[in-house]
Amino acid sequence: MTDEEIALFAENIGFKLINPRNWTFTTPEIYLSDLHDENVIRSKEGNIFVVDCDIRINTPNLRCGGVRGLATEVEI
Repeated sequence: MTDEEIALFAENIGFKLINPRNWTFTTPEIYLSDLHDENVIRSKEGNIFVVDCDIRINTPNLRCGGVRGLATEVEI
């Protein structure tokens, strides 16, 4: 897939391109980077596969509009 096709695909499933230099897309909950033409493959049947992409929970400390928080303690 081309970078333009990847951007359209990501936007169609709710992601916003926030940094084209490192192919970063986000939602308020999820942060994806390195989503470029060498890491996204379309099969002959049209299925899309993403490999070797950096997936993170979009927390406020990433400064990308994230709303999620992480907890380090577990209550039982």
